[in-house]
Amino acid sequence: MTEPPPQLSLASPELEDRVKNIFPFEEISPEEFAGRDGEGWTAFSFDAYRYQNEKLDAWIKEFGKILATPGAVEIYQMKYLTPQERARLTMLKQMIEDDF
Repeated sequence: MTEPPPQLSLASPELEDRVKNIFPFEEISPEEFAGRDGEGWTAFSFDAYRYQNEKLDAWIKEFGKILATPGAVEIYQMKYLTPQERARLTMLKQMIEDDF
């Protein structure tokens, strides 16, 4: 018999407030946010907690899944970014790679 996954720790009220201020969970879907801003979230640990706000909790879990899925951010970039926005993103990524 398989054991259920361990329960995540409840985020502190301070952390939950911080997460509410960082992520536009009431304005756009996690998919759209991933397409528009997912590129910069290489380290993401907010999904290691449970949040009292159920909508925030579900949003953060979905965004974390997207970030952990290879190629998912790029799929949502194709869906939500204009060709000009994608070209600008490609140019910025190239500039960053050139600096390293």
